[in-house]
Amino acid sequence: MNSAKRNTLLALCVGFAMALAVTNKVVSAQVAPAATAGVTAETIFLKRFSSEESQRLIRLYQDQYEGYRQTEREFVTAQAQYLQLKTLASLESAVVSSRNTMLERTDILITYHELLAATLVESIGVELELKQDTLGQLQESIQDLKTIHEKIAASDDRFKIQVANEQFEEVLVPQLYSVAYKTLSQLIVADLQNVFDKTKQVLAELKSELAESEVSKLELEERTRAYSEVDARITDVELQLATITARVKTEEVFDERFYQKTVEELQAVYGGLSQVMTYIEELERTIHE
Repeated sequence: MNSAKRNTLLALCVGFAMALAVTNKVVSAQVAPAATAGVTAETIFLKRFSSEESQRLIRLYQDQYEGYRQTEREFVTAQAQYLQLKTLASLESAVVSSRNTMLERTDILITYHELLAATLVESIGVELELKQDTLGQLQESIQDLKTIHEKIAASDDRFKIQVANEQFEEVLVPQLYSVAYKTLSQLIVADLQNVFDKTKQVLAELKSELAESEVSKLELEERTRAYSEVDARITDVELQLATITARVKTEEVFDERFYQKTVEELQAVYGGLSQVMTYIEELERTIHE
């Protein structure tokens, strides 16, 4: 077997393992950027892309997040001063700071959903119809965020700001959660499907190579038993992956519980694939013995 192909497969598996760790952190950006402490551009889908658009969005997210942290600190200070002083001036400062914080929060979420959309567009393994449907929902969320951004920007007193914030938290946040978890679920399933497809391809090529080598009757029997074991494991992984894929395709309520369950199940499937990779490497060594 070509070692470059095996290295590519190993890289894919490492990439999938990274995805499982990364997506848990990324989704915390959905409701309040204050919850994104520790989430940097380096941990947001960095494993995936080198496209200019993805890199632009990653850099933009990083810049917005750093700006938001500063604005949030200013809001906390202004709020504390108002609670202490109870003056019109301190109230004005708190209102302005609150509005700025909400605007920057919305900007971050717009960029985050644009990054989700770019990630989905560039992904391999998500069915076209399913991808188009999810992209439509992402674009709808982005537009809703832009609308609430305009409403917040136009709010000139604390009562209007409060109304805008309530609309954001009570109406928009559930929608944002749903589409984000839906997208992330599709992406991690597609990641593992890609690894699985590459594994089958590598195994088929290895079998072709081994078929051309001369072996004794005993060695041929050993190889046949090895193939049976590998094929059985492949079939088991394929069935598990198909079950998870079907559920993700038909699920109507995407939330944290569904997503975490999907991640846990895919980790188990990934373990099975890792075993198959070990078998493949073991079979490959027989070529050189």
